[in-house]
Amino acid sequence: MNPRTDRSLLPLLLLALAASFSGGRAQELREIRVLARAGPREPGIEVVSPLGFASFRARDLTRLGWSMEEEGGRILARWPEGAVEVEIREGTPFLRWGQEGVQLAHAPFFRDSELHLPLQFLADILPWKLPRAFRWDSNSGTLELLDSGAGNPTPDPVRVVVIDAGHGGRDPGAKGPGGTQEKDVALAIARTLAELLRGDPKLEVHLTRQGDEIIPLWQRGELATEWKKDRHGVFISIHANALPNARSTRGFETYFLSEARTEHERRVAALENSAMELEDRGGVEGSNPDLSFILTELRNLDHQHWSALLAEMIQGEMARVHPGPDRGVKQGPFAVITNALMPAVLLEVGFITNPEEERLLGRE
Repeated sequence: MNPRTDRSLLPLLLLALAASFSGGRAQELREIRVLARAGPREPGIEVVSPLGFASFRARDLTRLGWSMEEEGGRILARWPEGAVEVEIREGTPFLRWGQEGVQLAHAPFFRDSELHLPLQFLADILPWKLPRAFRWDSNSGTLELLDSGAGNPTPDPVRVVVIDAGHGGRDPGAKGPGGTQEKDVALAIARTLAELLRGDPKLEVHLTRQGDEIIPLWQRGELATEWKKDRHGVFISIHANALPNARSTRGFETYFLSEARTEHERRVAALENSAMELEDRGGVEGSNPDLSFILTELRNLDHQHWSALLAEMIQGEMARVHPGPDRGVKQGPFAVITNALMPAVLLEVGFITNPEEERLLGRE
């Protein structure tokens, strides 16, 4: 797991981005007013929208006190006296801010040989990361330069990571040809991941199950939402895939909540949702919540968008260490991530029915 994935994911990530600056009023802006608390008004910063979202020239950061240099295909922007270093790359919305990751709504791009950044960098990122140096007025489109404590950003809030080990108890999940059970693999990975992430004081880590017990699928997302409260967090459910009739199938894939598009996605969702048949509902009968309603709510909260991005980030990191093929980001109606009101994904770490991957998943 890459420590640069702070703002949207894993280990995390997650301040609500200024979505209004992807369109709407921001598209109408032609210039950002820059005010200095001490001294005359600074010249305005030109705003352009060649790709459908408001942006500005990265070199205009030098007028705000930043220094910039190009190095090996990347741009390094430094705040005075080296207090902050930001790495910017064309084509990726993820920035490295010091030792952390920050996510933009859109990727930086080149236009007329000039690197451009989304306007969100001025309106959201700078006031968030350097609140003693910058203040943004959305009503007037004004960026105010403050005059004290510029190099001392306030500490980031604690972020919540909820790790869900799939299956458990009398629900073993899938089983490999050598007898390895999915529930054991998922719990071992979840415990190890939790131990690693708890070394970061900026993270609060929870496990939905600590041992070999069955936790109802709908309850897991509810627990995550309760732990998160009004803070920023992510939910990651860990599983192992299975295809007994095609044991040569290998690889890893990450899912986010949406309608299944392919037969494979429907099969995996049905496999992981089958645990509900074993759950004790206390005699209460009921059908699954309406998926279309849930997806509409998630879209309104923007959780589905960030879940898809989180899945892409995890899939990319897995590709660096997993010997199996990268099967890509997929989607499906998974009960376990339905009730988690935060970016949530389900990770299939490999095919436990493949003898080689079963041995891989059984190794510490």
